[in-house]
Amino acid sequence: MRYTNNFKNSRAYVWLSSVGTGVLTTIICLMAFAFIMTGIDVSDGMVASFGSIAVCVGSYFFSFIVGKKRRKDGILVGIICGSASFLALLILNLIFLRNPFTSAFFSKLSMIIICSIIGGIIGVNSKIRM
Repeated sequence: MRYTNNFKNSRAYVWLSSVGTGVLTTIICLMAFAFIMTGIDVSDGMVASFGSIAVCVGSYFFSFIVGKKRRKDGILVGIICGSASFLALLILNLIFLRNPFTSAFFSKLSMIIICSIIGGIIGVNSKIRM
């Protein structure tokens, strides 16, 4: 088997495809939660919880794919992916809300990092072929 050095075998492709998967998963979760919320009356706290769950699911799949492709360092991959997800969320909060440091700052950070670490560990140890 001959090794070819193309974009699909590069680290950049792995990270970009993983980011795309994480964003797509987050969007699908948000759409599902929006559909659920159209049928019932929910409080503002529940809306925020749905948003946090969607971001955690997206960061889980982000680190799962990277861990699956790299096949090593699941915890480190999870920390890096979780930090990147949280940084993106922080920047979006800064742009749209003008105050990213809310009372839920550290709880969101810990939830995203923990979900990403779990995704990285499961991705590294998963037997599923990709």
